[in-house]
Amino acid sequence: MLDEFLNGPAQQEKKRFIPVYQVGIVSKMQTTENHHPDKKNKPKETVPIPRREHQKIHGTEPHNTPLSCTMREYDKVNTILVTMKNWSTAYQKDFDKTPEIGLEQAILLKKTLSKELKVLMKDELPKVKHIKGFGVISLAGILAYAHPNRFPSQRKFLFYCGYTQASRKLKRYSRRIKPIMHELSKETIIYKDAKYYPLYIKFKEDLSQRYPERSKKAIDVIARNRIATYLLKEIYELFRVENREVSIILQLPVTEGLSLHSTLGLQI
Repeated sequence: MLDEFLNGPAQQEKKRFIPVYQVGIVSKMQTTENHHPDKKNKPKETVPIPRREHQKIHGTEPHNTPLSCTMREYDKVNTILVTMKNWSTAYQKDFDKTPEIGLEQAILLKKTLSKELKVLMKDELPKVKHIKGFGVISLAGILAYAHPNRFPSQRKFLFYCGYTQASRKLKRYSRRIKPIMHELSKETIIYKDAKYYPLYIKFKEDLSQRYPERSKKAIDVIARNRIATYLLKEIYELFRVENREVSIILQLPVTEGLSLHSTLGLQI
């Protein structure tokens, strides 16, 4: 009591969240990630957590389906292949000879995985055959990383894919979907799809009038992002199981017979 009176109350130690894991679980993980136990009140306080446990906390575990596993392997091989090609080109320029690094085997593996994805997508690909520029790899990537059945609403689906204002502001979205939609919107415009190409032209005209100070490239990027958003909306309607069941009950066709206005909810 006298010490407290002279020196003031003793400072209590800060309680820190220390996660407890099963025996051996940390050793099975290759890496750990920083987790925020109380990000709202203590945003700077983090604790190291194994990657898989961190995914369980936030509900971001990978879906180990045949499609997702094959697509992840395809993306990994494609990334390695690009690196090998760049490294091989640089080596050839420096030493005037081509190194034997297994480039042909990597190309063969990529072709094999592409054929496997084509087999997995044989029942799903006809649903988007009316959209020009839609290929096997694009559809496989969307359904593997962000299948509409995983999301209770279209808004959450678009948020996860990174095509809402909130997701862009928070920078919380799937980094795998963005490049797929970038290429898909570009291909759709190049092949002049009957639905989306006129919409793209209209977006560019409206944006040019609204933002005359912006460059043509910036206007093009905004227009293509809007096309990608509407493509994702249609994909959600086509592949959401509940929507297909409702369409069957009402005796409405799912892919044919839906106009652009009814499918995308546009007002032009």
